[in-house]
Amino acid sequence: MSVKINVAKELGIKKSFEVKESNKNIRKTWQLQKLMTKLSINQELADSDNPEKAEEMIDMMLDVQTKVIEYVVDVLNLTDAQVDKVDDLSFDETVQLATRISSELLHVETVEATEEEAGLEA
Repeated sequence: MSVKINVAKELGIKKSFEVKESNKNIRKTWQLQKLMTKLSINQELADSDNPEKAEEMIDMMLDVQTKVIEYVVDVLNLTDAQVDKVDDLSFDETVQLATRISSELLHVETVEATEEEAGLEA
């Protein structure tokens, strides 16, 4: 099976990409989800007063940025010219695109968490 993913809004590419629901792509998707979860946890626990921890967080952010871009490029099998369009996105836009791709591959609907669900409300 495969899903068609349209990235016209994000990358200005009119054709939809047909992405196989292969073990390879699903594995990459789970790895991305795990990475993003770990980032969220580390951001919550971050100690900005500790220079070593701050440097570790920056290293993690660089790693996350690289892996999110690689995920989008690999799963959509983008050409070099299309990769340049990904590089022109902001980090947040790239994360949103990767999240949408992963959601479509896993057939899950993404919804914004409430404050209570996010643990911001007692």
